[in-house]
Amino acid sequence: MGRAFGGREQWMDDLTTARPDSPPEVPPAGRRARPGRRWLVPAVLVVLLVAGGITATTLLRRDSGPAWKLAWSDEFNGTALDTSKWTPEDHSTFGEGNKELACLMSRKANVEVGGGRLTLRAIRERTPVVCGDNDPRFPNGRNYTSAMLSTQGKASWHQGRFEMRAKLPLQPGRSKGLWPAFWMRPASGSGDGELDILEAVGTGDAGDPEAGTVHHTLWYDGKGTYPKQSTVVPVAGGTADGFHTYAAEWDPGVIRFYVDGKLTFERNRDSAPWIDEAFAGRFYLRLNLAVGGTFPGSPNSATALPADMVVDWVRVYQWR
Repeated sequence: MGRAFGGREQWMDDLTTARPDSPPEVPPAGRRARPGRRWLVPAVLVVLLVAGGITATTLLRRDSGPAWKLAWSDEFNGTALDTSKWTPEDHSTFGEGNKELACLMSRKANVEVGGGRLTLRAIRERTPVVCGDNDPRFPNGRNYTSAMLSTQGKASWHQGRFEMRAKLPLQPGRSKGLWPAFWMRPASGSGDGELDILEAVGTGDAGDPEAGTVHHTLWYDGKGTYPKQSTVVPVAGGTADGFHTYAAEWDPGVIRFYVDGKLTFERNRDSAPWIDEAFAGRFYLRLNLAVGGTFPGSPNSATALPADMVVDWVRVYQWR
């Protein structure tokens, strides 16, 4: 979400669906098969001569050609965050460029792993939390805390399929000021390229058309060199009714977005001629639950807090 340019990156500070147990071995719905994926039918024909006749047995096998192979994942099966994979922000004012309200913490109250799931929790604090030693907007402490994790410096990828299965805390009319996201930034630290696989905005009105939707966005940079490429997608049953799978597939010259295995948005060299330039390097993952800011606005008295963004798993596949 490019923070200083309408999404997630802060430039001044720098279906409930069946849980899949194996990597996708065939293209998801809406995706064209890539060269090299094929079946041999039959692969082997074995003819057995037996007394009184002939029996033909056809053995089918999958070609050993390229496919999406699981390259990295966190299933959250432990009892604490795996810090070999993730770095949590702690006493951080990341998001200040968006006027966000939460102090980002690594404590268990805000980042919890258990029961095979990760929980990022936004809290309205009874006592303000002092957020580091350089917080001029809230020198006496912040009234909200929340969490952000990243794989920066620990894992990054050039191209691939990136998936998260999660339940978002965005009850229609009771979630104003909440802003969960699953997104990617350049490992090089450059300002070019941002991939917002998912961001969603809470609502203070159950009739708000924003309720039950998610945003997919591509950014070139923070200078407005090219307009962002974005869409808003309804999620069947809403984002808070249960777990949904959000994914992006990054191939040479094209990025596709999926919700629950259905193709929801695609951008390529025709619709975004700058795509190869913006996504030339390796990118790392970010997960966060923001509170307040210029995009979602501030929580109101009806906002249900604490609010939990619950993640079942995060998986990365590479084509090989």
